[in-house]
Amino acid sequence: MLRSAFKGSFPAKVGGFRTFSTVPAKIYQFEDIQKLVAKPDPHKVLVDVREPSEVKEFALPTAINLPLKTAPGALSLDNEEFQKVFHIPKPSADKELIFFCAAGIRAQAAEELARSYGYEKTGVWPGSINEWLQRTQPKK
Repeated sequence: MLRSAFKGSFPAKVGGFRTFSTVPAKIYQFEDIQKLVAKPDPHKVLVDVREPSEVKEFALPTAINLPLKTAPGALSLDNEEFQKVFHIPKPSADKELIFFCAAGIRAQAAEELARSYGYEKTGVWPGSINEWLQRTQPKK
């Protein structure tokens, strides 16, 4: 279902031109994410771009899952279609979307894609889940 919902939706153009913000994405550190998980900010959305099979292994509390590989055009969907596909409301463009994945690479790609869909408030957590697990799991 995900793949069929995104045919032809990558990347978006507005008025025949791609839209990109000139404001760079904010870079988040582990401590910033730790605070957001402990005390969510209604103006920020943690976006996990790993695939659902990866999220089943470990999910960061309060994050939404928008898998980059199988749903690259998720943020291009209208509100109704987004709700139908993901079963959650689409994040509004006035919220800051903070992207993460396993190691930060997909997060960066997803952040750039979000900007092409008109999201100007974006952030990336380069350490992503690998850093979270390394810093929060007991040492063996």
